[in-house]
Amino acid sequence: MSDLIRLGHFVGLPAHAQKYEGVSIAESTYALGTVVAPHAHDAALITLVLSGDATEENRGRSRDLSAQTLLFTPAHEMHGHLFRNAGRWLNMQVSDAWLTRVAAGSAPLPVLTQLVKNHTAIAWATRIRTELRQHDAVSQLAIEGALLLLLTDLSRIEKSGERTRPRWLVAVESAIEASTATPPSVDELAAMTGVHASHLLRTFRRYNGMTIANYVRKRRIEQARSSIAAAKRSLSEIALDAGFADQSHFTRVFRQTYGETPGQYARSLRGR
Repeated sequence: MSDLIRLGHFVGLPAHAQKYEGVSIAESTYALGTVVAPHAHDAALITLVLSGDATEENRGRSRDLSAQTLLFTPAHEMHGHLFRNAGRWLNMQVSDAWLTRVAAGSAPLPVLTQLVKNHTAIAWATRIRTELRQHDAVSQLAIEGALLLLLTDLSRIEKSGERTRPRWLVAVESAIEASTATPPSVDELAAMTGVHASHLLRTFRRYNGMTIANYVRKRRIEQARSSIAAAKRSLSEIALDAGFADQSHFTRVFRQTYGETPGQYARSLRGR
């Protein structure tokens, strides 16, 4: 294939797609063992990994991509992929002209490939996927709105000081990640890191844009979504492991967050 892929064209088998002036979005599937040769796109690319595992090659380095990974790739940035498992990805592209027209130049995008850990950005990408599958009279309007908010979050990546976050904050996030169902208390996290609890809370909110409690809630539902994509356990087991008291509560929160039930999401990943 050509080294440069034009706006509106993606690698993979499209399951759902929409394209309009300056914007192209496709939810595509990839077979086990698929090798995508190094290539670039002529427009910025945002990818949400829905299921599967892949290795990306970029600038001589390798990185692993798995479910709930959000990846930003600038226009003309060379990259390639190897799919270690069958995958399903949501790929979103916007042209410079669309960005200038809609954002009036107020949302400059990163200049390097980024693994995006902003939970709000991931939520907007997920909302775009839900709207893509609706494909009704207002889906384009909803997609453009969510896409603009997603790009706004991306434009803040370098300004937010993500790369200079305190090392102890990484330890706090890791401790929470290790047990989102029963996370450590604020006092326990403060004792572990050796910082005052109030300083911990202020710093955590500054870099994550939310309180620890809301962070835990988001990570619970995101980890549950990743578990559904892996398709190795029942929904009731996933709900319990994520810290939800019952499956009805899990279903309600999941639907509020992603616009569909866990069952609907699971069926959509299986192509039904």
